[in-house]
Amino acid sequence: MERLEIIEALKHLPNNVEAETEGVGEAVLRYRPGDNEWSIKEIVGHLRDSAEVWHKRIYMTASLTDPRFPSFDGEAWVRDRHYVDADVRHLIDEMREWRLKTVGVLSHAVDWTRLGQHRDIGRRTLKQWAEYMIEHEAGHLEAIRALKAAQSARQPG
Repeated sequence: MERLEIIEALKHLPNNVEAETEGVGEAVLRYRPGDNEWSIKEIVGHLRDSAEVWHKRIYMTASLTDPRFPSFDGEAWVRDRHYVDADVRHLIDEMREWRLKTVGVLSHAVDWTRLGQHRDIGRRTLKQWAEYMIEHEAGHLEAIRALKAAQSARQPG
């Protein structure tokens, strides 16, 4: 992907999540297909957390020499923050705030070849990290769509 495509894709995540959750009832937002699976609200909470964590990582990569990223236990954050009980609009607003900060960093980054290190993923460039974020988020948007479809199939017609 080109630099502007990456920035635009990242910029639009909150809008995409908002579109997917607009008009969705509370029961659908809270529905978990299994004990160890997330609801739509929990996925949105995770995307909010990821926006925060990845902003910090992108900032570190853009401003430090080959930083090592601290660990992030997404499962624990979702559980400990009780996202199933959260207001999904508030989560999206917070996600948007973090994402706009990230877009600002990426828009002003001169060298997209700067490196950062993740213990499990390895060393990647700023550009590769931004592309990784897009892939990660696309997977979660698909999960939201799948949960909505599963709930629609369960509703009596």
